Amino acid sequence: MLHRALTAARGPVVVSEKTLRALLAIRKEKLLPQLFGSVTIAKSNFDPFADGFPNRQPPPWLHVEPDRPDQPLPPRVATANPSEAATLRLALALPASQVLIDGPIKERVKLSFIKAEGTLSLLVTAHRRGLLTAVQPMVKALQTLGHGDV
Repeated sequence: MLHRALTAARGPVVVSEKTLRALLAIRKEKLLPQLFGSVTIAKSNFDPFADGFPNRQPPPWLHVEPDRPDQPLPPRVATANPSEAATLRLALALPASQVLIDGPIKERVKLSFIKAEGTLSLLVTAHRRGLLTAVQPMVKALQTLGHGDV
């Protein structure tokens, strides 16, 4: 049985609230534009962060897109929480080249033929590209700050 990827090679990168929150916690959100140029986030996932940005506006590398509530989700991820669902619906509607998402849902996303990476993968990629001197201190910081599940 042949399966078709639900992501598109030339699409944008979509970041989840949880992944952005983890990167902000360790002050490594700038890795996103360094690795991808720009990333996209669903409006409902950006709103909790808006107060942390000047004039409640996202930085130039973060594109906020309207939520896509009418976009159906694959069965494996149909039970995603509202934040994860908003991320996945946006990624499928665009379609995205990949989704940056963390937690147990990430494996179900991959099994649904959606290209996905988590925070740890981003940190390893950044290290390999010379953007971080070490990954382990970042992992320890994430754990200390309550983001040990990424």
